[in-house]
Amino acid sequence: MYTVEYDLLSEEQTKKYLERIGLSYPQPLVPETLDTLIYAHQCTVPFENIDTRILHCPVSLSSQDLYRKIVEERHGGFCFELNGLFLLLLRSLGFDAYACVCRVAAGFTTLRALTHRASIVRLNGKEYLCDVGLGGPMAPFAVEISPLPQTKKGETYRVTDTGDGWKMLLRQETSQTEKPVIIFALLPFLAEDFTPLMDALLERPDNLFSNHLVINLRTSEGYKNFRDDILIWRTGEGRKEIRYAPRDIPDMIRDIFGLDYDTDLLFQNTTALGSSV
Repeated sequence: MYTVEYDLLSEEQTKKYLERIGLSYPQPLVPETLDTLIYAHQCTVPFENIDTRILHCPVSLSSQDLYRKIVEERHGGFCFELNGLFLLLLRSLGFDAYACVCRVAAGFTTLRALTHRASIVRLNGKEYLCDVGLGGPMAPFAVEISPLPQTKKGETYRVTDTGDGWKMLLRQETSQTEKPVIIFALLPFLAEDFTPLMDALLERPDNLFSNHLVINLRTSEGYKNFRDDILIWRTGEGRKEIRYAPRDIPDMIRDIFGLDYDTDLLFQNTTALGSSV
């Protein structure tokens, strides 16, 4: 039997991380805390790929680099980054958690490569799927690994078996329909396992993160979704769409998504990209 080991944040780092998402230290080890952590994270730390699309700088998955980027510099990231650091938060708070590998299923009818990661928490004899880094609709709570529908914050999810050893997260769209979100395995992965998966993804010429600027953030009323040059802001039943010129994108990144990037540096790069941003 092998043990799966991960880094831990210091107590001070854990406190600062919780402050970053608007919460206090410590947190009780109960399912409700998982829900609180996930929702606060999704509403505070954007899914974004500014490093790879605009700044063209390398992405590191080391624990301290992730902590510096997301907590100290108040940036966001994509799934390998956000869920990577979130796992450390869970474990540093005392949760029995491990990393799992996933395939994105939303919007696809064929099996996709391993391009996503999430976390599994074992608590009180149950297992929960926790995800704060999917660039699209994701459960705003910890989803128990169960075929029974679970509804919180107006959204319903459940987990089913695929029949070939994988699990599938399903999101209820209407009272009669549900759609797949991700496919995942209940097998622990090490932090180091995700670097080659991320590198392989970024080396593909058609990969999303090098070819499109994407920033997503949950809000208490809906979502803010930015892609290339269009912001779609959903508030309850309302929806507004705003197109941005390249020169205006740096201010939008700061004002709409609260990301603390060097605005002058972003301006230089977004204007260079021109209409292809």
